[in-house]
Amino acid sequence: MSSWLLDQVQRIQGAGRPEEAPGIWDLHGGVPYWIARNASRTDYPKLTADVDTDVLIIGGGVTGALCAYHLIEAGVPCVVVDARAIGTGSTCASTALLQYEIDTPLHELIGHVGLAHAVRAYQASVLSVNALLELGARLGNSSIQARKSVQYASRKRHVRSLQEEATIRNAHGIPVELLIGAETRKVLPFEAPAALRSSLAAEADAWRLTHALHDRSRADGVQVYERSMIVDIHEDRTGVRLRTANGSTLRGKHLIYATGYASQDLLPEKVVDMHSTYALVTEAGTLTEPWPEAALIWETAQPYLYMRTAPQGRIIVGGRDEPFRSPALRDALLQRKTKGLLRDLSKLLPDIPLRSEFAWCGTFGSTKDGLPYIDRHPRRPSSWFALGMGGNGITFSVLAAHIIRDGILGVPNPHEDLFRFDR
Repeated sequence: MSSWLLDQVQRIQGAGRPEEAPGIWDLHGGVPYWIARNASRTDYPKLTADVDTDVLIIGGGVTGALCAYHLIEAGVPCVVVDARAIGTGSTCASTALLQYEIDTPLHELIGHVGLAHAVRAYQASVLSVNALLELGARLGNSSIQARKSVQYASRKRHVRSLQEEATIRNAHGIPVELLIGAETRKVLPFEAPAALRSSLAAEADAWRLTHALHDRSRADGVQVYERSMIVDIHEDRTGVRLRTANGSTLRGKHLIYATGYASQDLLPEKVVDMHSTYALVTEAGTLTEPWPEAALIWETAQPYLYMRTAPQGRIIVGGRDEPFRSPALRDALLQRKTKGLLRDLSKLLPDIPLRSEFAWCGTFGSTKDGLPYIDRHPRRPSSWFALGMGGNGITFSVLAAHIIRDGILGVPNPHEDLFRFDR
């Protein structure tokens, strides 16, 4: 990495790292590609004065940015505050495969929550991906691109599962195409026992999307503050009061926790299992031309390998997940996991020379059924949680922004019952 780029990465990541602010979750290690690619960024001020508003949002990553955007669009004043530099938590570590598919296949999700609930959850996710594509067009953000999604059978014994999944999705108005054997070469750069092709998916640069959302929201009056740690939260019948480490006070009628997996510490019981995941980006020019339809590709094995193309002929590949134990142990495995991901990719693409240019690891959470939690705090009705879990957190964040906005406005949302804590 050039010294100039290293300076930029250090400047962006600088304040708000856990060693400088005890209590902040360390959510990733290594150098995420999006930080390196977007070394220059929007500057946001620190909070140095008291603030009064309608809605306070803790967390300025992609989830907080989506919540602020949809609230101010509805005419609800809000303020965003983040302990880190904006976008340097989970957002910059996202590989940003935007899919409606939940980590739990539909035919298995039915066993967790019932047929009607499972189908409605998948249909809500379909609407969310469409909303992201519309949002990208509205923002003029070219980093969001429509793509196809292809899940392939890692082993022959997984073919039956894909057949069952195709049947249940097609029966409920979520069209997919099932390909068997040699047919899979139509949609994959390699042959697999079977593959499920969906025509609706997208990819994004989560860093650029986050800053584009904040730019638009700030133009409409949203205040966004970074490097401003909240050290005290008080809620009563009149609303919510926050205090920052430097003594500033924020007051609002509602509070949204958009702090991702770190939010579990604020809940009365455990709802999330934590995992470490690993990703890399190959050198520019790895692909002389994209694979079929530049599709998002992932497998049926668990934990699953996932991949997408990126600008300049690069490949983003991730996976090799394992239970999260500590940031130090997660980061210590990065070199070995990177080599493993390159081996995995080489088995699929043996004729393409592969070298990693950027590699990183991140922490993410999963739930018992693969669905997010989007709900009020069980005992504090002014507090809302936007907990988008699993492999499609950005898709879930859109649903959270819509559900929470409607809840604050007192408007019924057709999906609000799907992701409650007590489901």
